[in-house]
Amino acid sequence: MKKTDFSFYKKGKQLYYEQLARAYRSKGLVKPEHWTPFKEDLEETRIAFISVAGAYTDDQEPFTEEGKKEDHQYREVDAEYDKEKINFLGLDWDTTEAQKDPKVVFPVKNLVLLQKEGVIGYVHKTAYSFSGHDEDEKELDKSIKKMIEDLEENEIDAAIVIPASVQTGEVAWKISNQVEGASISTAMISMFYEQLLQKPAPRCAYVNFPFGRPFGPANSITLNTAILRDILRLFEKSKRPAQVMSLNYVWSWGKVPAK
Repeated sequence: MKKTDFSFYKKGKQLYYEQLARAYRSKGLVKPEHWTPFKEDLEETRIAFISVAGAYTDDQEPFTEEGKKEDHQYREVDAEYDKEKINFLGLDWDTTEAQKDPKVVFPVKNLVLLQKEGVIGYVHKTAYSFSGHDEDEKELDKSIKKMIEDLEENEIDAAIVIPASVQTGEVAWKISNQVEGASISTAMISMFYEQLLQKPAPRCAYVNFPFGRPFGPANSITLNTAILRDILRLFEKSKRPAQVMSLNYVWSWGKVPAK
């Protein structure tokens, strides 16, 4: 039976996540609510980057752990952000690696490089950043709706949705479904296989990496970009909703901290 390997965590945290994985397996399947077939060529596609990793810049109102109204609203981050001025709120994940190198969880700059190579047609200049808070469901839905209106105004064809953890994965699933409902195709990645079994996104890739590191360790631009390319392939390879593509990367960088 395929399952998430949590051995890169210390024993206590490993046992906690294994218990959580069993809990997800015991839940009923929640199928994607919407599915928008991808009809474009990637080389001509206008793509947006949606992050659920609590990213914000120094000149923006910080996300907090309090779950206030403002914590459910997204921040707009320039695709060419200054590395020294970006911060992350880790609700249930360790931000150490992301602060060293934002691309491990927020690789929008890599996406821009793929645009320059001609792999994709256009990367929206604004990345949308959510914190992962979902206590105020009404406010979160309002924020997602506002983002979708902006996507439509900018004639976006597709979006990739990148969570960082278990909690942010729940919000990423909600975002993916609502964006698909607006006839915009999405592709998502997850580090938690059991969560995908219970609640698969319309299109999703699975990588068995630690939370907060979906694109690998810091300063691994080749790996970052390879995984990003795999996510983009979902648009052309997925022919029906809820298909999960397992990526054959193995975490080989030792134990990692966990929140």
